[in-house]
Amino acid sequence: MDKRKFLGKRTYTMKDGVTFDANIYRKSTNRGMTIRVVYGEMEVYISTSTTFSSMDKFVASAYNKFKGRIVNRPFMKENIYVYVLGKKKYFTYDSKYKDHPDYFYLPANTKDPITRYKKLFLEYLKPRVIEIGKRMGRDLSDYIIRTGLFLSYYGVCFPTKKQFKFDYRLFAYKPEIMDSVIIHEIAHTYEIHHNERFYTIVKMYCPDYDKLNSEIDAGRFEGELDNYVF
Repeated sequence: MDKRKFLGKRTYTMKDGVTFDANIYRKSTNRGMTIRVVYGEMEVYISTSTTFSSMDKFVASAYNKFKGRIVNRPFMKENIYVYVLGKKKYFTYDSKYKDHPDYFYLPANTKDPITRYKKLFLEYLKPRVIEIGKRMGRDLSDYIIRTGLFLSYYGVCFPTKKQFKFDYRLFAYKPEIMDSVIIHEIAHTYEIHHNERFYTIVKMYCPDYDKLNSEIDAGRFEGELDNYVF
């Protein structure tokens, strides 16, 4: 569950002409400011004493640091589009587009597109985790696989509880990127620590792990930027 206090969005236009919305949150420690860029969006965490002026200067300064990342391409713009497995799909309530590759169909009784997104994600995720697990020599059929909105990780493994948790926004990324996160978490069933043995296991099943990891950090849902259109 996302326990952050969302304060709203603020639109910024940088000197290079890039315009993006930043999501503003209250800091739990209520001190200072921090910025993260995740899933194609900038998140700004502020305290009760933060002024708009100080926040705007902080964002402008931080933008140079995060310039190589995508800060104006969120995984979803409600009622407009959403990314699914690296493909941009447009929202539609028209059943004739239910199976169309360019559309994300929402049944008329849909209360929340996020809920439907999570449902479809789990339908894809569960068999994928089991399939990759078999490839890695693990029977994960009795593992609990859950999703949610997480602040500090893309996925997490609890081997003693036989449980995986994945951030549902991973569904936005191309399959190879999402697979790299799944492989990472399954590797924890062999080695709990991020040591040399752990990464040897990860790269045995995902040789391009470092490259894919840099893409997910940048919020590049489709992967490479060769044909990226802003």
